[in-house]
Amino acid sequence: MHRLRSLIPSANYLFCFEAAARRRSFTAAAEELNVSQPAVSKTIRLLEEATGLKLFRREHTRLELTADGQRLYKEVQQAFDHLHMVISSLQKKHSYDVVRVSFSASFVQLWLLPRLKDFKARHPDVSLRIEESSRDDQDLVEEDIDLSARLGNGKWPGIHSWHFVTEEVLPVCSPDYLKEHGPIQTPADLLRHTLLNFEERHRTRLGWREWLERQAVPVAKLKQDFVFTDALGSIEAAVRGQGIALGWKHLVHEHLLDGRLVAPLKETYKSGQSVHLIMPAQRPPKRGAELFRDWLMEQNADASLQI
Repeated sequence: MHRLRSLIPSANYLFCFEAAARRRSFTAAAEELNVSQPAVSKTIRLLEEATGLKLFRREHTRLELTADGQRLYKEVQQAFDHLHMVISSLQKKHSYDVVRVSFSASFVQLWLLPRLKDFKARHPDVSLRIEESSRDDQDLVEEDIDLSARLGNGKWPGIHSWHFVTEEVLPVCSPDYLKEHGPIQTPADLLRHTLLNFEERHRTRLGWREWLERQAVPVAKLKQDFVFTDALGSIEAAVRGQGIALGWKHLVHEHLLDGRLVAPLKETYKSGQSVHLIMPAQRPPKRGAELFRDWLMEQNADASLQI
């Protein structure tokens, strides 16, 4: 019997503690572990009794870790991460090279899908599991993601990042829409047109109000005839001639080249931020993930986005 067993009768105590400490909530931990909240509370109590440590304290309505709890949580997380890495590494020796990647629906549909055939032709032994995410703050280790993308400055704890493309946002519409409604001379003219809006629940992106204000166009009240829950919906509506959308240049580049969309103005907005490819730093990268990252970088240098 391992000597740890004399301190902690059940490994389940540690799984329960890790979930409660990470979520800062017995209720959230119970939902994650698919048990009742009283069961989590009892397990934490048994762990505290077994170790003689006070691990949590309640401050108002929030659950906080004590100093001992913080130390134990850090060590448990590191131990779990190490075990996960070892077991995953052993499993990879006996399995197909499956790479889990996660991107926004807009990126998958508008940028990735038109190019995937090339990657598969180069690397037929790599299997991609492609997930469409609605969030920027995914925990890559917790959700077992090998590669993703994130907008920002490229500096996040526990993350390796590589500059992918500079953020540049411009109005786009179909040629038929422009032909029907006439030319647009200045950014202020956009207020007389149907602007296609979107509001993503778990991701913050530049909207029409912000874009116009950055072009020195005051906006007292913005008309919202159409509001989509994903940027992809607004871009597809623009392709169909239903209004003018905000397009991220790297996403609408192919549509602009093919003439499905046009840029009615020369004005664009560069935020100073960039989209970065990201991988978790806590575990060695899969060979397939590195191949996919390198292929993405090769495909999308900023210089290739000249229209």
